[in-house]
Amino acid sequence: MIAMALAEKPALLIADEPTTALDVTTQAQVLKLMKGLMNEVQTSILLITHDLAVASQVGDRIVVMYAGDVVEDANVYDLFSEPLHPYSQGLLACIPSGSKDDSTLKPIPGTIPDLRYTITGCKFASRCPHAMKVCHEKPPGLIEAKPKHMVACFLYGE
Repeated sequence: MIAMALAEKPALLIADEPTTALDVTTQAQVLKLMKGLMNEVQTSILLITHDLAVASQVGDRIVVMYAGDVVEDANVYDLFSEPLHPYSQGLLACIPSGSKDDSTLKPIPGTIPDLRYTITGCKFASRCPHAMKVCHEKPPGLIEAKPKHMVACFLYGE
């Protein structure tokens, strides 16, 4: 399917969860194929995934979304080495390290907001360990906290 989609040499290929339900070996083969075809055809791929490991293997940049809003946009290295948004930090803390010393995962507390209702402030505020009064009053805008590293969080200014 991926090869057929790239046969017409599109400027952009949108791949929504292309490796879901695949075993690790097949997943690695699909990702290698995608990256190779992307370079060969000179196209961009918008990869939609819940798997940060998959995103890190294919992407140059990662955009993290929470409840439909972009909360962070950074190159892969910066996002994994220094995530700025508390949600991004929480996502990365949930990844098992593989170390014997790390026996418990650190889940993000709380539950996702019910999007059937209007949320006045930051959608992550009720789960955020750094939430301030302003976080519950208005949504943060996306700002450039570091060069080419965007974040939507009042911790980094308005």
